[in-house]
Amino acid sequence: MRTTTELIAREGWKPLIIVLFGFLFAVLLNWNFLAFVLLVFALCIAYFYRNLERVPEDVADDCVLAPLDGVIKNIQNKEDGIYLNIKKPICFCGMLRMPLARFGKVGEAVELERICGLKNGKSANGERVKIAFKRDRNSEAILYLTLYPRNFSQLVLYFWDLDFKLGERLGFFLVGNAVLKMPLESELKVNIGDSIYAGQTLLASLKG
Repeated sequence: MRTTTELIAREGWKPLIIVLFGFLFAVLLNWNFLAFVLLVFALCIAYFYRNLERVPEDVADDCVLAPLDGVIKNIQNKEDGIYLNIKKPICFCGMLRMPLARFGKVGEAVELERICGLKNGKSANGERVKIAFKRDRNSEAILYLTLYPRNFSQLVLYFWDLDFKLGERLGFFLVGNAVLKMPLESELKVNIGDSIYAGQTLLASLKG
């Protein structure tokens, strides 16, 4: 399933249609207050599932764009890489996008693991999904994105073992937390507290 230019991501079609049917039913029965509440709810759904077009800040070979919308809560330098801890509020656009580019080629995203029943900090039991990003099929993974969806939130991945262009939509993530691991030699372009936007914000330049 590929979500491209629809105004609302396909993940939002079902809840939006259900709420709109409820709105029409309430209007027919002159339940004005309920109709108003359902209309507001439908507008909220359309906003949460909006599918925006993005223009990247940089398209150089060594650039790393944000793979999701959110706010950087912490940055850690460890022995095996730089870790960006990202909070994804429900009010931010939920489209996941390819963060890597290479001239003449496209990147590859591979789902490495999906673990259910994982305890995620203060939230209740949920799941963890880890994605590896490569330059191409023959290269080693450069980035690792681990997603921690909140209870009952949507996390949908579109294609695996296929090629993606820089900034192309590769999934949908409604609300939760994420950790992006980058190489130690990366030159960061963001700081703690910055808001980042998938397919647009330049996170780092890869060196070496």
